[in-house]
Amino acid sequence: MNQLCVIRNGHVHAPGDIGVRDLLLAGGRVVAMEDRLDLGGLEAVEFDAAGRRVVPGLVDGHLHVIGGGGNEGYASRIPELWAGELALAGITTVVAPPGLDMVAKNLEGLLAKTYALESEGISAYAMAGGFQRPFRTVTGSLLGDLFTIEKFIGVKVALGEVKATPFRDEELVQLAGQLHYLAGATGKACLLHAHLGQSPDPAGQFLHAMRTSGVPAHRFQATHGNYTEHTMQAVLDVAAAGGYVDFNPILTPAFGHPRAVPAAEAVVRTLAAGVDPSLVTMTTDGNASVPILRPDGTRDVYEKSLGWLWDTVVELLCEHGVPLELALSFVTSNPARALGLDRKGGIRVGGDADLLIVDDELRIVDVFARGRRMVAGGEALVRSMYEPA
Repeated sequence: MNQLCVIRNGHVHAPGDIGVRDLLLAGGRVVAMEDRLDLGGLEAVEFDAAGRRVVPGLVDGHLHVIGGGGNEGYASRIPELWAGELALAGITTVVAPPGLDMVAKNLEGLLAKTYALESEGISAYAMAGGFQRPFRTVTGSLLGDLFTIEKFIGVKVALGEVKATPFRDEELVQLAGQLHYLAGATGKACLLHAHLGQSPDPAGQFLHAMRTSGVPAHRFQATHGNYTEHTMQAVLDVAAAGGYVDFNPILTPAFGHPRAVPAAEAVVRTLAAGVDPSLVTMTTDGNASVPILRPDGTRDVYEKSLGWLWDTVVELLCEHGVPLELALSFVTSNPARALGLDRKGGIRVGGDADLLIVDDELRIVDVFARGRRMVAGGEALVRSMYEPA
């Protein structure tokens, strides 16, 4: 990983368009970016990206790395992901929230997987919280987990969701205040990340906490904005209050959600409504339990949906005319800012060397994560220890 690497002649979108540049990678960072790099006799591995785009690695702020679900019996428990699967999808940074199952898939297991992915090259973090309260913890308290465990950078709550333990208004306000204290104490984002369910007013309590807690709006994020028309309205209200709003490609009528709005369409509608684009993010919610039933009662093939994040960027660009810089920001710089990951989400000197090389058909060809080449020519170079051949 510490070997010098030069990527030459790539058209860099950082995510803004800065033209053709040479990039020097070392120690997991971008250490130089110039029109033409002169190495002065230093030895380096060189890659020619002429005719291709170089864009930031994707920051996926909501992905179930140990498998979500398990709500259809013991046999429905979804397996863990491999690092190579993430890399092939262009995901170089992942934040893993708890899923519905917090018994068999507890926080210790979630943390262990983030450490495993980190050792394999993917930058990985986790969220505490979950669907059921009182929340399971590692240290004995939610504050203790966020304060002492570096990997925890936020708390997931489930609102407007029949399967979740409901909050009283003052409980959510108190939680927001605790997270704001922890953000100051730790320097982490300590984001309050809210799953919005299918109730008619899924974000009512969330908005109450935003408006009455005194906590800065950037500490709040509402996800599943495209779940229903109710959530589409809810995220407009959250964004109007200054909070981040998140959309998921996995939520689509074609994938078992008849009331959902496809992610690209949802983003376009949200922008048309006047929402500040810097508040918009997209995450996969990948590897979650979304069973699709055929008419005969059998299940369709399970789709992890990891690649749908990049596919949605391409759809925004090619089918909706969204500029590449803007489409990229929803999966790079915006989520990195929301999550407090200062070295992520962009291509800049001093930033982490998380890069995708994309061909003229917008296919991901090569992936670098913290300077390590994870994908070459569309083939994964990293294999997890027990990954099937």
